[in-house]
Amino acid sequence: MRLKWPVLLSATSLGVAAVSKRFVQKREAKDLNTIYVGSWTFSHPKSHKTHTITIYPDLSIILDGTAIIYHLIELSDQKLAIQDQYGYHLLIKTKNGTPVTLYDELEDVSFPILPLKQ
Repeated sequence: MRLKWPVLLSATSLGVAAVSKRFVQKREAKDLNTIYVGSWTFSHPKSHKTHTITIYPDLSIILDGTAIIYHLIELSDQKLAIQDQYGYHLLIKTKNGTPVTLYDELEDVSFPILPLKQ
């Protein structure tokens, strides 16, 4: 019986450590979201049409007024990578904590993005 209490206590300690680690990971992901929140414009090099992309705190994405349905591939302080409903990847890369380029796999083009003045 004496062995059960130390084992139970160390198992409880491990459970608390696992929960704490999960909480920290969720908090870090929430902080990473803020890097990408905002609206940006970019111009297509061939058509010269200007587009607007908006990212909300829940990481929902609107491109030219249309919601993008996607699967999150990667979220880090260097890039946000998603796969859209058609299977193509979009990558938003950062420099010094600010989004600077949007890569569109469908077009195989990287666009410099600029913050939208509001």
